[in-house]
Amino acid sequence: MLGFLLASWALAQGRLEAGVYGGPGGWTPTLEAALALEGGEAYVRLQGERGALGLAGGLSLGPLGFLAYGAQGEVGAGGLGGVAFAEGGAGPLALQGRLGYRPQGAFPLFPEEGLFGRLHLRYRLVPRGVVGLLLEGERGLRAEATYALREEATYTLGAGFASGPYLVLGWKGEVGEGMEVLDLALRLGGVNRLEAALYLGEASLFLTLSHPWAGSVGAWLGDLGLEVGYQKAPYAWVRYAWRWP
Repeated sequence: MLGFLLASWALAQGRLEAGVYGGPGGWTPTLEAALALEGGEAYVRLQGERGALGLAGGLSLGPLGFLAYGAQGEVGAGGLGGVAFAEGGAGPLALQGRLGYRPQGAFPLFPEEGLFGRLHLRYRLVPRGVVGLLLEGERGLRAEATYALREEATYTLGAGFASGPYLVLGWKGEVGEGMEVLDLALRLGGVNRLEAALYLGEASLFLTLSHPWAGSVGAWLGDLGLEVGYQKAPYAWVRYAWRWP
């Protein structure tokens, strides 16, 4: 399957993202590549001693909504693993789900370790109000409920529980005169984390800060991605993306 992907990129629609990740163990190449198929794509991910092959597809439900789904199998350091995922929407209801197992994590392409999963449900109560429920697990369970109200901007208020209860505050809206979008999310309590993203058309900037101390600063400048941060140790990740129409 990998040989088929490599031979077909020049003739078919696809994407390739190649980079290098530097951490405590030195520098490691990273590679993500995909080949468009009818109604989906086949993709490969490689980092150091771990790799994955996957398939993703979609199904239109007409006026009812849509369903996207996929799965990937993994092999490498620690043994076999895999992930299954799905996303869909029908009327006022939308969901995202992910379930997988990985014997050994490899940040950044394979960050989770052990049994992990995520379920995110959103339900639109009124045209401008959305209720959300998030369940996420990896070495423990995190549950979060939110309400988002969209006026000129989107305001989010919620609460969750991980190692203890925490508060969720969010704001997303346009800033400046060039239709730039700022997205902010703050969690305080059992989870202490700040996430910020600024979208500037051809450029995007990202910031995360959390306690116990970790964080990152990243940017996409066209097709070039740059990220530096601290996660138990300093790291840097540089990558470039090519896309075939």
